[in-house]
Amino acid sequence: MVTRATVMTLPLAAALVLAGCSGPDNEAAEGSPTAEETQSSAAASTPAASESAGTKQASEDSDAASTDVKDFPKYLKPYPDSTVLSSARAKAENGADSGKLEQVSLVMSAKAEPKDIFEFYSKALKKAGFEEYGDQVKTKSAQVVNFRHKDNEGLLVVTIAEDPSEKKNSIVTVGGNIVP
Repeated sequence: MVTRATVMTLPLAAALVLAGCSGPDNEAAEGSPTAEETQSSAAASTPAASESAGTKQASEDSDAASTDVKDFPKYLKPYPDSTVLSSARAKAENGADSGKLEQVSLVMSAKAEPKDIFEFYSKALKKAGFEEYGDQVKTKSAQVVNFRHKDNEGLLVVTIAEDPSEKKNSIVTVGGNIVP
């Protein structure tokens, strides 16, 4: 039986894969400022206004993506010697699951074979009460393994894709819903 939390988590997992694996097609796209960036730099011409706005924004964005994983559960720690590209943890706000689950996302770059990465997370998640859910999916560009918790609505997806900018690296995404 597939629960509502499982069904709602699958689009999140797909979004995590796309967010972790996509980026601008060329370097020029990264360098040119957007209209919003131009506006914000013009508005921030006074240093005092800029500092107070930055402090206010930082406190408002406490659930926004960062590279800090100190509040993540032990089983969701970064792969050894990897570089964390982004991480996020926030209360789930969807229907009946609101407040019961937390959405987590951890994206990193690792110099390791996918089988070693899957083994690392499989061991850590099994110790935390998760089990593999369904078959491993392999595509031309990524490998995906789903894990669900044995005793609650927790569902995590581990995705490993080749880093398009550095072929020796893998982009690893671990994300989904957990019970805090």
